[in-house]
Amino acid sequence: MRTVITKKQNMNHNQPFDFVPGKVITLSTHLEKPSPFYFGYGIHQSFLSELEKYSFDKIFFFTEPHLFESYGKELYDQISAKYPCSVEFVPAGEKCKYFPVLEETCEKLIAKGASKKSILLAFGGGTVGNVVGLAAGLIYRGIRFVEIPTSMTGQTDSTLSNKQAVNGGTGKNHFGLYHAPLFIWADTKYLKTEPPFSRRSGIIEGIKNGFISDENFLEYLEQSLNPELDFTDAKLTEIAYKIILSKLPILQQDPSEKGYAITLEYGHTFGHGIEWLEKISHGEAVSYGMKIASHLGKELGLISQKDVERHYYVIEKKLGFNNPFPETITTEKLMDAMIADNKKTGAALRFVLLEGIGQCYNPEGDFLVTVDKELVIKVVEDFIQQERQRKSAKTYAFAV
Repeated sequence: MRTVITKKQNMNHNQPFDFVPGKVITLSTHLEKPSPFYFGYGIHQSFLSELEKYSFDKIFFFTEPHLFESYGKELYDQISAKYPCSVEFVPAGEKCKYFPVLEETCEKLIAKGASKKSILLAFGGGTVGNVVGLAAGLIYRGIRFVEIPTSMTGQTDSTLSNKQAVNGGTGKNHFGLYHAPLFIWADTKYLKTEPPFSRRSGIIEGIKNGFISDENFLEYLEQSLNPELDFTDAKLTEIAYKIILSKLPILQQDPSEKGYAITLEYGHTFGHGIEWLEKISHGEAVSYGMKIASHLGKELGLISQKDVERHYYVIEKKLGFNNPFPETITTEKLMDAMIADNKKTGAALRFVLLEGIGQCYNPEGDFLVTVDKELVIKVVEDFIQQERQRKSAKTYAFAV
C-alpha cells in the first residue's frame, strides 16, 4: 500500500496522522538532486520491491554490530536470499566519522570487488549514513547508495540533506561533499528501541524547525512531547512524519541550500563548538546552542525574554534535555571552536538568529547575522555563569 505526496504540504498540526502499519508514504527531498523518500511503520517487507527497480551486480550492507542484531539481520537475510550481498561493520557512533574509517571502508570495497554497478546500503544512524555516503561519493567518482536510517535524527533530518562528511582535527564535518542517495527508506519500527538520549537528538531538530519557520508546529510539539518520550507506535510515527514535513517546505524554498535553508543551522554554530569540545551527542549540543542563540537574539533586541524562556520550556521541560552545561567548557574554548567552525563560510562570527518565534532575522540578505565578537563573548560568559548557578542551586524553574 502506497501513498504518494508530491505537492508542498499545508500542515494541519491538529489533524491525527493516519497510522496504517505497512503503508508506504512517498515523499521527496526537494533538493537540486532530489531523492525519493519512503516512510512508514513496518514497511521492511516492501523494501525488496523498491530495490528490484534497479540493476546492480553486488550489494554491500553497512551497519553497526548492535543494529545488525536488533533489526538489520532481518532485512539483510531478505536481501542476501535473492542477491549477492555482504555485510560490513563500521564503528558505532561518532567514532565512525574519521578519515581512518573512511579509508578502510573505501579500500575494503575495492578489495571486495565493488564496481560502478554496485549499491551500498547504509543501515543505521547519521554517522553510518555519512561515512557510507561519503565513500559512495568518492569511489570511482561516485557510485550509488541507499540510506536506511534507524534513528530519529536520521529519519527526520540528516537524510534530507545529501550532505556526506567526516570530522577533521579541529572541528565537525570539515571534509565532505554532496552526494544524493538512490532513495531513502525510513521505517519507524526501528525507532521503537532507540535510547531516549538519541531520540531527543532527533526531536530537537524538529523543535528548531518550529522556532525558525512555524510557530504552529512548535505548539504541536509542546502539546505532543513528554520528557520521558513515552509514545505509542502511532504517536511516534506521527511525530517523526510531522518533523519531516516541517523541514521539507524549507528545502522546497531553497533546494540548493545556499540561501533560506541556512536557517536550518539555527543554534548550530554554538552547538558544533560544544559538540566538538565535549564529544556529546549532536542533539544535546544543539539544544545548548539554541538556548545561547536565544540569549544573543534578546541581547540584540530581536526577541523578548518570554521567547527566551520558551526555548528553555520546550527543550528542558517538554523534551527532557536538561543536563547541566558541561563544566569543562569555558568561554575561551567555545569561542575558539566556533571561529574554527565559521571558517567554512569564509566570514567572521555570523549566526542564524530569530526575529520572533517562527521567523529568522535577515538584515544582510543571506539569513546570517554578523555579530560583534565582544558581544558574543559576553553572551556566552553570561550563559555559562547562569548554568553554573543553576547547577549549584539544583533548581530548574522556567515560565510556561
